[in-house]
Amino acid sequence: MEKTVREMAAILRELILELGDLKERVAALEKGFMKEEAVNTPVEISYPMLLEGESYANIGRIYNEGFHVCPEAYGQPRSEECLFCIAFLEKE
Repeated sequence: MEKTVREMAAILRELILELGDLKERVAALEKGFMKEEAVNTPVEISYPMLLEGESYANIGRIYNEGFHVCPEAYGQPRSEECLFCIAFLEKE
């Protein structure tokens, strides 16, 4: 019976050591996952895009030359006024 208790204690020690190793591996994997998740998280822009100076003038020129400047049809020829383009040009 004493031999069985010693065998059980040895098995228990091995299991405790293995559990410690597994906890360390899980912690390392979680740390790596959190880093990867932070890198792959898309950044959302929460402020409106402001067009300044020359860029705004170029967009106006493109529109006056007969092309769309709205995101829906940018660069495509237009045959008449486009409400989307006008709204885009009037944004502050």
